[in-house]
Amino acid sequence: MLTRPITQREASVDRQDVVAVFVAVLVPLVTALAGVLSLLVQDWRLRRSRADRRRLAFEDATRQVAFTVEWWTARQLLPTTPETLQDATAVAQGWLDEASARVSAAEVQSPVPRGRLLLLYRFQHRSAKAIRIGFFIMLGVMALSSLSIVGTALAGGTDLGWQVVFLVLFGILALSLRFWAVSANSTGQD
Repeated sequence: MLTRPITQREASVDRQDVVAVFVAVLVPLVTALAGVLSLLVQDWRLRRSRADRRRLAFEDATRQVAFTVEWWTARQLLPTTPETLQDATAVAQGWLDEASARVSAAEVQSPVPRGRLLLLYRFQHRSAKAIRIGFFIMLGVMALSSLSIVGTALAGGTDLGWQVVFLVLFGILALSLRFWAVSANSTGQD
């Protein structure tokens, strides 16, 4: 069995093919990883923000209850009639109810929607919906571009560099559209 030696050109084409296929697979994975990491950071910020709001609500309610107790004590030291005492009781009860409502409102947490990475939840604003459609189109273009790179690499094509560059640009554009859609939906642009 005779084997012919592999030329330098054939070896470099094989390396280029391997690199191109590796990049074609790596770019969508990195894009997805960046999306997942951004979601984790957003969730962390949301949890921290909720905890801070809850802590501030408890502190405000505590101060309001303390003020109500001191005010009630001072009010009882003044000469009063049953009518004025009843009015003072109603005012104090209103302040206590307000403090309780403030704490209750801080306890209510909105659920984090599922399918956040691919924006598979209901959007409220038309502009965000339109941007989300652009995001889905870019995901489709990235999938087609990845398939094109794999096909070109398997066929031994030489224009892989530009295809990889376009795939990276499509990935960056898809991430930008995703962040823009979330921002447009949360700020209420329409």
